[in-house]
This record gives sequence, structure tokens and C-alpha cells, in this order.
Amino acid sequence: MKAEFVLELPDAEILYESLKVEKENVLTPTEIELIEGKLLIKIYAEDLPELRASVNAWLRTIKACLDLL
Repeated sequence: MKAEFVLELPDAEILYESLKVEKENVLTPTEIELIEGKLLIKIYAEDLPELRASVNAWLRTIKACLDLL
């Protein structure tokens, strides 16, 4: 299973640099790219509960980063 998000944010580059570091510490395979000023996040999981948990974790991390900016 896969979830894919494209985020258009004014601080996408800063967020990308922050999330790139976090990517190394997650259990679920995740790709993070910066394409034309947009943040692309792809999350892969074996089943729906794992995907849901990973998506929720990434959304909380993104919110925390944005709150700090």
C-alpha cells in the first residue's frame, strides 16, 4: 500500500531539510522529495493499520515543524 502527499508551502525547502533527517529514523519506508518548491512524501506499508499509523506520525511531525517556523 502507498500514500502520497504533495504539499505546497512557502517554507517547503526548510521543511524538506528537517524531514529528510527524520526519514532515517522511521520503520516504514518513506520517500521525501522537493520538486519545484513542492514537498512530495510517499509512504509505503504492508497493510492499512501500518500505513495509517505512519501517515499520522508524518502529519504530526510536519505540524510540529510548521509550528516552529
